[in-house]
Amino acid sequence: MASEIKVDTISEKTSAGGVTIDGLLIKDGGISGDVSLIGTTPTFTIGDAGAEDATLLFDGNAQDFYIALDDSSDDLVIGLGSTVGTTPVISINEDRDVTISDGAIDFDIASHDTSNGLKLGGTLVTATAAELNIMDGVTSTAAEINLIDGGTARGTTALADGDGILVNDAGTMRMTNVTAVKTYMGGGAALTGSTNNTVVTVTGSDAIAGEAKLLFDPPKLTIGNATAEDTLIVFDGNAQDFHIGLDDSSDDLVIGLGSALGTTSHIVCDEAGHVTKPLQPAFFGHAISGSAQSITNGSLTTLSLENEAYDINSDFNTGTYTFTAPVTGKYQISGHFSTDLGSGTATQLNQIGMQLTSSNRNYRFFPGTGWTDNYDRVAAYGSVLMDMDANDTVVLEGYCARNSGTGASTSLVGSQYFSWMGGHLVC
Repeated sequence: MASEIKVDTISEKTSAGGVTIDGLLIKDGGISGDVSLIGTTPTFTIGDAGAEDATLLFDGNAQDFYIALDDSSDDLVIGLGSTVGTTPVISINEDRDVTISDGAIDFDIASHDTSNGLKLGGTLVTATAAELNIMDGVTSTAAEINLIDGGTARGTTALADGDGILVNDAGTMRMTNVTAVKTYMGGGAALTGSTNNTVVTVTGSDAIAGEAKLLFDPPKLTIGNATAEDTLIVFDGNAQDFHIGLDDSSDDLVIGLGSALGTTSHIVCDEAGHVTKPLQPAFFGHAISGSAQSITNGSLTTLSLENEAYDINSDFNTGTYTFTAPVTGKYQISGHFSTDLGSGTATQLNQIGMQLTSSNRNYRFFPGTGWTDNYDRVAAYGSVLMDMDANDTVVLEGYCARNSGTGASTSLVGSQYFSWMGGHLVC
């Protein structure tokens, strides 16, 4: 049987210098020397299951610490000092919840360097303290933060004055509102540089909604880059589009209908300064050579202008010998009437003349008494800037009155050189 020593039977009364047992000095309630617990399952028990704190106290020179069972809370506590529960640092309760005490206490994981250190659920936290501190003071929800993700789907929420918008203000992200942005954009954007001919490229089909103003200093705008291509400005209207552009195929400046150059040109200016209006109403109708139309003596007769040299816009009718104005405006209308009396040279006429008969008013050109020429012909002619409304008409009428006799008739002299009417829109 192993030897047994009961220490409580030895007191300082019998041993004032204490008791030494196998090199271990026991004196004045203290143990001097190193103590080892040995055996198969060595256990050191503090306490006897009583309702009291059980403490392991570290009695230091400047500071004391303890590890104890705080009987009042049934928590295992590591704390400062020698009194359990007064200055706790770490507490572990019966559910194994660990609490770091409130107050000016740091919990430093010195080994954390993004490769070692703090793990959460077995996963190493690779963020640095500085990166984590960025989130300090953030009150956003996860859904709000996700809106910054470039892959977030764009919505169609309507904007209103006062709505917020995130902007990069010289490297600092700030929140402003759409009202401020609208005011700034309304003032225009300045493009500055130290060289002329700064190129500003706008691509895509997006448009600037609302009124826009471009200010240039010096005031010069260049469209195109000297390459072999059309350059144009398109006016995108509701019912009709128009354009102003340089047609590269002909090197002409063109104003026209639509968005494509060269299809419906209204005004064309070439490099020599010649200006043409390809669609401007213009016509020239004349009698057919050898025409045998009779002109009744003393009566206005509509002349049969059955042929045309040209008719832009198809406004002259060779069946009714009538020009119809396509639009309201001022038209320069001219006419020439020549007739063959068929009675010999120097035949006297009491009256010879022509009339441009229009919807608004009639224009007469009657030179008075006339005599036939060596070919027994006599003529009258005239021209007028005529005021016409859209769909107004005009015809050419001839008049001859012989010096003697009634009922006699004359014959219209045909061909475009003798009897004709022509005109065009001026303004």
